[in-house]
Amino acid sequence: MTGRTRWVSRHHHGSHRELLRPVRVSAPSNARVDMIAVPTSRPVSYLAHAVRLAERLDCTLLVLASGRCSASEVVRRYGARLDDRLIVVDVPTGYAQGESMFRFRADAVASAVMARSSDVSVKRNLALVLARSLGVRSLFFLDDDIIVPDWVDVCRAATTVEHGHWAAGLFVDGYPDNSVVCHANRLSGGQQDTFVGGGALMVDAQRANGFFPNVYNEDWFFLLDSAAERAVATVGTAVQRPYDPFSSPQRARGEEFGDVLAESLFWLFDLGGSLRDADADFWAGAMRRRLRFIDEVRANVDVMGDALSLHWRIEASLDAAVAAHRAFDPLTCARFVESWRHDRKAWSRRLARAPFGRPLGELLGSLHLTLTGTADPGMRTIPAPTVVMSPLPDPLADSHGEPLWGLRSPLTVAAAGRRATVPSVDSSLTA
Repeated sequence: MTGRTRWVSRHHHGSHRELLRPVRVSAPSNARVDMIAVPTSRPVSYLAHAVRLAERLDCTLLVLASGRCSASEVVRRYGARLDDRLIVVDVPTGYAQGESMFRFRADAVASAVMARSSDVSVKRNLALVLARSLGVRSLFFLDDDIIVPDWVDVCRAATTVEHGHWAAGLFVDGYPDNSVVCHANRLSGGQQDTFVGGGALMVDAQRANGFFPNVYNEDWFFLLDSAAERAVATVGTAVQRPYDPFSSPQRARGEEFGDVLAESLFWLFDLGGSLRDADADFWAGAMRRRLRFIDEVRANVDVMGDALSLHWRIEASLDAAVAAHRAFDPLTCARFVESWRHDRKAWSRRLARAPFGRPLGELLGSLHLTLTGTADPGMRTIPAPTVVMSPLPDPLADSHGEPLWGLRSPLTVAAAGRRATVPSVDSSLTA
């Protein structure tokens, strides 16, 4: 990672933190976290940190599994540790297309631009439905490649949401959570910050009325109205496991439509605008800015040349991002936003008609899913947490940042939850 910013683009806002409300909050002794929801498709060992966090918080863990993770294996590995607080659901391939509850017009627009293999959006939407039905207030979304060094930060986030914020995100430290193009911007010396997202996010499931569309930056769209109102808080720190954003140019191509949409809308909010301003003319200008920004990043990557060992892979990813623009135009962008606005209203109506108050097993059955885990299929509300706060909490990562997903990490996470650092991307990335 480059040590300092050498240039700032006129065509890109490297930070949107002015849209956030950093808060300082203590976690009172009665701070309550109801549920942790983890969408996962990785091997079951990646759930180790979420399990330990749920144990420490004495809360329910909801695992939404697919791919290389199966519900039966989750129960076999972790069921005895969480008593009646483990809910595991296998989410079938293509589940969203078969369930009217989770079909959206915006998804159809996005899939016409670029088909997306990830199922994280429908899993998070499913978590919202289940949590709302079970009376969950504090719902913590956690990705399986994220650790929370200080578990009390999750309690602080719950307290923040309880005090009126629409959502509270932990800033993801360690390896930055950015798109491929924005990673290239950072590595070439450009100004590039991160924003809060669904990887470590606390929401009030009874008040949340957003949904996660099936497009890259789906969590930004979940937070869109809240961010425009400056109603998203930040508290605490999470740490992401390093990965190689340049392993395949296809990643950049798949991200580009969603990144153009989200970055451009947040640019608009930065300047005090609103969704009403996002017409076809706005999107024409937004797409021009994006291509000019990519050209600037490419030029700076070229200047660095062989000094940046990822040089040729970055170039290939930038080429793929530019090529993605052939698949959409300003009218496509405007149509996505209009569809998303329609979907927001439809989602609210669906939530109002959803079969809430049913026993958990029956509720899942109505959604054509099967309950696995240790939770009582007859329960209508989740068990109340009984965690007792301590003035000096034990952290969930050691002083070397030893991760709980089974691989040794180069991260350095201080025991008291201080900010983590990562060595140069050139030396730490793995394919």
